[in-house]
Amino acid sequence: MPDPKAVDDATWANYVFNRNGVAAIKQEWWCHTPSNTWFLVDRNTQTDEVLRTYLFSKEAL
Repeated sequence: MPDPKAVDDATWANYVFNRNGVAAIKQEWWCHTPSNTWFLVDRNTQTDEVLRTYLFSKEAL
């Protein structure tokens, strides 16, 4: 990971938005902005299909 304080905006944007990853089911943190509620999403990164959404709990992991 590049040091965000030491690199230019283009380098940082490239790191954040252009990383390659294996297509799979990923667990991601999302935020509902109006309520500032953070929740988890299981999303298929190949099809962009949202499979499940849920609030954080130890049982969810």
